[in-house]
Amino acid sequence: MDLSKYKTPLSPLSASVTSSLSKEVVLMEFNDPSHSDEIVKLDILDGVYKDKKNSYFVKCTTLMQEVRPLMIDWWFAWHLPDSERYQLWHPLDHISSKLTQDRSNLNNDKERYIGINSYVEEYIGKKYSKLCISFLDPKEFGLGALDINTSTAICARVTDMETGVKIANLLHYVENNDIGSKMQSYFWLGNNLEHDNKLINSFLTYFSKIHFLKGLFINNKLAKDLLRHCYEEMNHLASFLPELYKDIGTSSNLDKSL
Repeated sequence: MDLSKYKTPLSPLSASVTSSLSKEVVLMEFNDPSHSDEIVKLDILDGVYKDKKNSYFVKCTTLMQEVRPLMIDWWFAWHLPDSERYQLWHPLDHISSKLTQDRSNLNNDKERYIGINSYVEEYIGKKYSKLCISFLDPKEFGLGALDINTSTAICARVTDMETGVKIANLLHYVENNDIGSKMQSYFWLGNNLEHDNKLINSFLTYFSKIHFLKGLFINNKLAKDLLRHCYEEMNHLASFLPELYKDIGTSSNLDKSL
């Protein structure tokens, strides 16, 4: 498949986004992902928030002209198996993407990505990261039933593949609006560090209580770099997704070979 027409450079960020990026980190307590049904209803300003335990909460809003929630579900089902598709999303920071499960035979977009592990390599700021993004049912984040015609939610847990530590959770909550849709992205960094190895997990539980040590790995810079990365990739996605979906979105639901 020739994707060259969708390979466009990043556009400059808007003045409002630049303003959000210039804000200082705010000290604030926040709920964990299981309270997402309440969080998405709150009028939380874009920015980076830190609690007393050196955990971070990042909020990023993207207005997506002519993008509908169902297009977002299609995008996550379509781009994950292929690095070239993944690079469309952020041509500078995204390096590679692969899956170990093949669900291309399924017709429902949500079924094609919920429950799978996506292995990606990307830059967050200057940090090169190898990550496993495990996509979850929105119910695990406390979200009720969503009408795909008006809203959707992308939920995931993020594992650092270098250490095997689950370091973050993310939520992209998308709702229709007058111009297309509004995406509210939320990230929780370091609030629930976990490892599948019980011994290592016990150490992490102790380690996470020593806040200054935790801050050596999860810090203001990482959180602010993540905010910038999200602004860049989601605004860029909105610039080409309507045309991409129009060209191949419907047909790819019929022909999984695309």
